[in-house]
Amino acid sequence: MFKTRRFSDGELDRFRTLQHLSFSILQEEARSLEPGMLERDVAHRLVQAYRHEGVKSFFHLPVVLFGERTALPGAWPVGKFFPKKRAVMANEAVIFDASPIFGEYLVDTSFSFCLGESEAHRAMMQSLAEFRQSVPAMVNQGATFHAAASEVEKRIIELGYEPVHCKHPGEVLGHRAMRLPRLPFLWRSRGFDTLSLSWFYANEFAARAHLARSPLWNTSPTSRHKPFDGLWLVEPHAGNGTTGAKWEEILIIEGGKARWLDDEPPHVNQWRLIAEGRDYSPRALAA
Repeated sequence: MFKTRRFSDGELDRFRTLQHLSFSILQEEARSLEPGMLERDVAHRLVQAYRHEGVKSFFHLPVVLFGERTALPGAWPVGKFFPKKRAVMANEAVIFDASPIFGEYLVDTSFSFCLGESEAHRAMMQSLAEFRQSVPAMVNQGATFHAAASEVEKRIIELGYEPVHCKHPGEVLGHRAMRLPRLPFLWRSRGFDTLSLSWFYANEFAARAHLARSPLWNTSPTSRHKPFDGLWLVEPHAGNGTTGAKWEEILIIEGGKARWLDDEPPHVNQWRLIAEGRDYSPRALAA
């Protein structure tokens, strides 16, 4: 059975531990990044690192974006998320995004940074910080998922950026985290775990027919409802055509009230360093 809500304290602790582990893997690879490395090579290294920690499948394979690709410029079909033979250069924006399935637990984490220094990236990262307060606040005030997603889009535009999470599959501000059934086989399609992807598709189609709850959080009609309880992977993503940044972590909603699963994911520490005018690079975070 797929489990999306009513998690025990032990299950929440497990999600927290695995989210932390996933962030740690992304950060370790980020610390080793050097100018000239290719998206494809770094993505392969990330897959190997997750395999080393026991991951056999991914909701989606690790995404590695360098430079202008972090901003998802122009039309952005799913195929453009796959890593390319694009080399990173000094002072460019970088996004790592991975959704490993640790046994039965699906998590999804994103880590944004700059390989050097960029005032545009620093300002964008600082701007994205406000959504960690505003998103749960809107849930706690009774806003619908549609209203919250619309407000985030509006606010990103007011800040001078494009809300490019609208170019993610499903145009999502967020989507379900869940516990999956354990099966004796793996089945993949175009870089996605077919079991979990099929569940997402089936429930979204059923939601459009008013037969189920949508696993997606966006500005579509299926999000015109009060927040559903469970674990939600929130991922605001801003871009300006040449630079992009995002963050992603698990939000717990219980009884219509929201709180973050973890108090100090990497981006929170990055924002603290940025506010202090300090280096917020992966190596600075590890110091």
